[in-house]
Amino acid sequence: MVRIGQLLISLESREIQLNSESLRIGSRAFDILELLIRAEGTLVSKDEIMRRVWPDTVVEENNLQVHVAALRKALGADRDLIKTVPGRGYRLIPAHEDSPLQHEDAAGLLPCTSSMLPAGVSTLIGRQTLVAQVLDALSAARVLTLVGAGGIGKTRVALEVAGQAAARFPDGVVFVPLASVSNARFALEALAGALGMKLPAGRLSPDLIGAEIASRRMLIVLDNCEHVIDAAAEIARAMTAANPASAVLATSREALRIQDEVLYHVPSLDVPGDASLSGEILQTSAVQLFLARARTIDPRFSSDEHSLFLTGLVCRRLDGIPLAIELAAARAAVLGIEVLADHLDERFRILTGGFRGVLPRHQTLKAMLDWSYRLLDDTERTLLRWLGVFLNGFSFDAARHMVAARGFSQTEILDALSGLVSKSLVIHDSAAVPSRYRLLATTRAYALQQLEDNGERKAAALAHANWLRTIFARDPYHRTERPPREWLAEFRHEVGNLRTALDWAFAPGGDRTLGIELSAMAVPFLFDVSLVDECCERARTAIDAANHIDTASVPVNTKLRLLAAYAAGLVYTQGPTAAVRDVWSEVLSLAVATSDTEFESRALWGLWNAYQYGGEARAALLLARRFSALAQQLGNRTQRVIGCRIEGIALHYAGEPSAAREQLEGMLNAYVHDEHRWNAVGFRIDHGIVARATLARVSWVQGETQEALRLAHHALDAALEYEHDMVTCYVLVEALIPIALLMQDAAVAGRGIAMLRTRASQAGFAIWATCCDCYEKYLQSMSDEGQWRLPQFRASLDALRESGFIAPLTLLLAQFARASLACGRRDDAATAINEAFRHCEETGERWYYPELCRVRGEISLAAHQAMDAESWFVSALDHARRQGAIELERRAAASLGELQKENADTGDM
Repeated sequence: MVRIGQLLISLESREIQLNSESLRIGSRAFDILELLIRAEGTLVSKDEIMRRVWPDTVVEENNLQVHVAALRKALGADRDLIKTVPGRGYRLIPAHEDSPLQHEDAAGLLPCTSSMLPAGVSTLIGRQTLVAQVLDALSAARVLTLVGAGGIGKTRVALEVAGQAAARFPDGVVFVPLASVSNARFALEALAGALGMKLPAGRLSPDLIGAEIASRRMLIVLDNCEHVIDAAAEIARAMTAANPASAVLATSREALRIQDEVLYHVPSLDVPGDASLSGEILQTSAVQLFLARARTIDPRFSSDEHSLFLTGLVCRRLDGIPLAIELAAARAAVLGIEVLADHLDERFRILTGGFRGVLPRHQTLKAMLDWSYRLLDDTERTLLRWLGVFLNGFSFDAARHMVAARGFSQTEILDALSGLVSKSLVIHDSAAVPSRYRLLATTRAYALQQLEDNGERKAAALAHANWLRTIFARDPYHRTERPPREWLAEFRHEVGNLRTALDWAFAPGGDRTLGIELSAMAVPFLFDVSLVDECCERARTAIDAANHIDTASVPVNTKLRLLAAYAAGLVYTQGPTAAVRDVWSEVLSLAVATSDTEFESRALWGLWNAYQYGGEARAALLLARRFSALAQQLGNRTQRVIGCRIEGIALHYAGEPSAAREQLEGMLNAYVHDEHRWNAVGFRIDHGIVARATLARVSWVQGETQEALRLAHHALDAALEYEHDMVTCYVLVEALIPIALLMQDAAVAGRGIAMLRTRASQAGFAIWATCCDCYEKYLQSMSDEGQWRLPQFRASLDALRESGFIAPLTLLLAQFARASLACGRRDDAATAINEAFRHCEETGERWYYPELCRVRGEISLAAHQAMDAESWFVSALDHARRQGAIELERRAAASLGELQKENADTGDM
């Protein structure tokens, strides 16, 4: 029982007695009374009371005043024991201030010494490891500060830590809420009030408060220090100096920067990745918090697979910030997760309505950021606004460039950036070399809104685009000396910034001339990081813009860069069609007219590539030799070496494996990647890897089947280590998968097809994705149930032909014919083989011609046309021997031998 004046209160049975008789008050009034009693004389803010007493209801402040008046009426003559702290809250005068507030137990009336820590408002999610680490550090630290961005959950973590650490501090835990302190000079008063001290008649000082706690072992929690950071630092210093047995746990958006301070950064909650499955999404703490909060409002809130995907998306876009997630969850519970996800770009308008009783700045996402923004100086505010245009982070040089025209010195910019990092508004990526910085997505959205409000959006966008032009203008000069992995990784850092700059440049009100120039410099790099779809789209946009402005104002080199990038990507997205050949032909004509031998070489390469992928073996060989001749004429050692590779490929498809091997082995013997790198779009690859892939095919044709599979595996391992999707897909399409299929190794083929499907889909290699479908149908046709999939196989072949990627056609048609024949569909088999023969005659492709003849003989044999079959088998054997295609010769010889044996057994000679 607790005595207050003449009242005896039982908190357990929620009963009040006056002169041994029960006294009735309302349940809300009793809740308020209980809060005041448990606070042990410390201030209880109005916000805290309203949050705890009306957790799920929106009420006005006069409701609270009515219930406090009822309590004072019940106290009668002792009504002044409930003190009003104007503008802040209420206190119940404790026993050690000579008041009648006492606790009764078996020993009589004793003063209360329990903790003054407010209770946590909800279950803590996703912070167990952090809490354990902070608890461990607190055992040795005198001052420990939890730092982090607004809304990150610093206070909630501090409450959990303090609650668990309370047993270590026999004189209690004192919670000092500094958020409601409007001026630094009132911070000491807040501390004194939390400690239950009588305010002295003179000036309150840290040393005076320190003397008050000198003999007490306490944990002092200074919450929300950032706006009174100097006063909070002085308090922490003075309290620990006065009593080394006490400790200070602070929360702030920046460090106190005092001696012996230990910092712990409170990170965002973990969020699911883009490709996470339902189970993985549910394991992330951000999603767990979202679902927990949503279900407090709507217990039926959905967590089906689609809803989970959207929930993960929302949490990811909110950077795992707990406050933002709680606000979003409250909205989703009312509006539905689909509506919330669709309108998240309007986050500052829709993410409102926090819990009643929390700090006003935590009522809305915008209010939280307004609070942080107001604490910045003018330079920090300007820099934060202008950094909002960076999507993928930025370097210090980039930050300096952005505000160079504002008149700030380098030192001022360095100080401002340091201040933004220390205040948790800019994140420093310590792992990046050189150092990079970024804004959380929510902070960035706020900065962009501030840019708009200050009329600076266009100027910042222009500065940002100019910065991108600067770095792409200088990078090619030093990238030639660096490993591809380094500069490709560097470019990937800037992809989002490039997209942002180009979107602005070509939008109404942008700068199209700058956009064209930037596109010519940077868009080719999109191809090199396997973003071929985007490479085509961005190049096409710039080409169209260039066609609508004064032609003379667009340099020829700019046009060549754009056309080459467009054609290089188009061959993989739309196939090696006539449109691709037309663009490369335009590059070739323009290059020859301007004597630009670099782009003349690129155009010849591009035309060779288009004809080779298009199955035009005869034309491809001519272009390969023309490329090599130009390299020889120019004395370009790199292009001479690479020319051997493309000529070797063309010779293989033309049915000349010995000559192909000579070219490929000669190229590999001479090729040194660091010396023979062609620093141009589409050619920044390891040509040695792809040359080995073609050599594997040649080895199979020449009868070295196991060596061929070994070479293909070796090429794939090298491609995976090289980390370039185009190289990996090339090895799979041209070597590993077809060789595994030809050797009927279903396991290897299946794994290769699965990898190709993933890589081709991610990178946007449409032609290789279509080829993947055909390879999959080939694999399925090898099984007993393949007959049921023949219509799908035929449809895949038609799609491949429509794409223009005809290079693997004869291999696939031969297998379709074999599978059709096995199912008794002789006419379908004959049609497929005849289609393959026509293709060979039209294009000059011959590498698989002996096998086509052999399969044609099998069809004749199935039609009981033995003489015709024998003629086809002899033709297959003759072609294979003339080519030196030993593996195809073996197959032809085996078929011919079986027929002759059968004829001998039947006497049909």
